[in-house]
Amino acid sequence: MRLDECDFSKISAVSMAPFVRATPEEEWVKASSEGTIPPSVYDLYRRANNLSFGMAPNFLSDKERVLFSYFALVLRAVHESLVDAREQEACFAAARGRVYDPAKLRDGEQWDKDADKRSRRHFRDLLTAVQTALDSLSDIIAIFFPGCIKGLEVGRSQFSKIEMWVTGPDPTASMIVTPSEFYLKKLYDALKPIVLAPPPETDWLPMMRLLRNKSSHLGQPLFRLVGLPRVGDGRFFAFIPRQWPFLWESLITPPGGASTGAPLPQQLEDTLVHQDIVTYSAGLLAEVKFLIASASEVLNEAYEQFKDLPLPQSALDQLKGNFEKYDFENFV
Repeated sequence: MRLDECDFSKISAVSMAPFVRATPEEEWVKASSEGTIPPSVYDLYRRANNLSFGMAPNFLSDKERVLFSYFALVLRAVHESLVDAREQEACFAAARGRVYDPAKLRDGEQWDKDADKRSRRHFRDLLTAVQTALDSLSDIIAIFFPGCIKGLEVGRSQFSKIEMWVTGPDPTASMIVTPSEFYLKKLYDALKPIVLAPPPETDWLPMMRLLRNKSSHLGQPLFRLVGLPRVGDGRFFAFIPRQWPFLWESLITPPGGASTGAPLPQQLEDTLVHQDIVTYSAGLLAEVKFLIASASEVLNEAYEQFKDLPLPQSALDQLKGNFEKYDFENFV
């Protein structure tokens, strides 16, 4: 069916109940009570009057109701991405438990021949979900602090810009600071130790972003796992490389050839993540939630202090400047 086949003759306006919510939505309550979203994300939702239409604070109020509507959109994206990430992490762990390995054959256990393929898809989708949550958070930060972080624009924000920001100088201002400067400094102090984590968590964000980008562009063949037996019971666990590309062919010595490089155990220790992929996935989701929770605590305070301030026109201008529209109508 085409749009021009629809009957518009009897439509002059649309009437509906206003999007005003006196109580929080069920999916938000559920996600909060189950710990799927951090308490500070739920607090920001509640502070924003459950994202009700027409309930924008002064600093998010424009005549077209664009800025608060977009704020609601990206805050919902944080919520939905974390819900999706939790589901994908659980499905991934369950699928990995059904993947074939020699220990299952030895012990007479069942496996599912399609489990490996399913697990790789769940891992890819988990990576996508946590990156979406971080990028959505960065859009909220851009709304609160327009023009304060280089490269961060409302409507086109990426968390990688915030990563670059926290590697730079401390945004300490003069003795007399504006509310924006004060909370920007608090945000910087909250995020820097998480983004620039010390060993053994160093580089967790760029590695996650690499995995997400490569899985999106190259698909499942990216995930070349190494299965290793545990001391004691011989149970197998899969480990993921922490370098790109990982070509195990380079470790193979042809018959009669001389072995080169370090012994294989040393090469694996230097190349692989030091926890199995199921444990890594759970840890990654926990770390992303911790980062979002820490940022949202600052955003809650800022929301309360900013709510009566004038509209940040630059934030609205950035958002409108990033609107996109195309001429496509339909395939023929």
